[in-house]
Amino acid sequence: MATMTADTSVIESVERIRAADPGDMLGRIKELPDQIRDAWAIAGRASLPSGYAGVRNITVAGMGGSAIGGDLAAALLADELKVPMSVHRDYGLPAFVGPESLVIASSYSGNTEETLSAFEAARARGARVLALTTGGKLAELARAASLPVVSFSYKARPRATLGYSLGLVLGALAKVGLVRDLSGDIDLALADLGKLGERVDERARTNDAKKLARELYGRVVVAYGAGVMGVLARRVKGQWNENAKNWSAYDVMSELNHNAVVGFPNPPIAKEALTVLLLRSDRDNPRHKIRFDVTRELLDRAQIPHRTLQFAGRNMLSEALQTVLFTDYVSFYVALLNGADPSPNDAIDYLKDRLAKGG
Repeated sequence: MATMTADTSVIESVERIRAADPGDMLGRIKELPDQIRDAWAIAGRASLPSGYAGVRNITVAGMGGSAIGGDLAAALLADELKVPMSVHRDYGLPAFVGPESLVIASSYSGNTEETLSAFEAARARGARVLALTTGGKLAELARAASLPVVSFSYKARPRATLGYSLGLVLGALAKVGLVRDLSGDIDLALADLGKLGERVDERARTNDAKKLARELYGRVVVAYGAGVMGVLARRVKGQWNENAKNWSAYDVMSELNHNAVVGFPNPPIAKEALTVLLLRSDRDNPRHKIRFDVTRELLDRAQIPHRTLQFAGRNMLSEALQTVLFTDYVSFYVALLNGADPSPNDAIDYLKDRLAKGG
């Protein structure tokens, strides 16, 4: 397999970067801290029923960028939430959802058909429902049913609104009393995030995000993580698909130690095509830390290239947001190396059009 080479000058010049990014995806990536701040403030001002605190389970219904915020919130709150929280990416809802359930319907556009289906199922079962959206049919249906809507205004591709999909879920859960006030955690995390942002900005002279993008250009990136970082492994996969227009995959520790490691040796082309990103945290379970170390040894034996990403943060939210910001920048720079505009999703638009026409 021939090694791919790219014209790396496209990511060296600020002018070239901006010319290759007509939809300003880079601007949306940079605004992650602002999104978090705004979402937290919006949720804090929202009027939500006090009865929403007395639920037995929480389900976030959403797809793509609107769902990943729910995944991340559930992982971040796993050690303090007293009721189970899950994310539903499909039509309808699981059978356990009923009158003592909280269903958070999250759809950036408000017109995602799977989320609308889940919303209708929640209403039919008498669940306590909350809509998070910029508008669309979801907002219309929720208001017509006198159900609470937490709305925001932000023009972007849904995948570029993680700050809202995460911040609104965290804020709503805090507002109704299902979790503690997270304001202090958010302030510390955003302070750390600001320092990282200065180092990966397109104007930074020493830029680790650009360096990693050059290394990963022409590769299939496979992301591994545990716990919160396992959610972010899924996020990395999606960002490489949608931003970079690039094949990618992800897996989660410890499960990958029970199957994926056996497949490392074959096919032989894997060592030429793949790079594994190990998303690690100093807050990982001690056993996971050992597992990651041994997994690196097994990758080395199979001659599979790998890189470790780990960020120091004053809390887990900080580590998570830094990982999001850094990998979003890298996926953006890979898009430009691929000669791709990072904003459009032509394949998804085509698919939606075919679905609208009945296949």
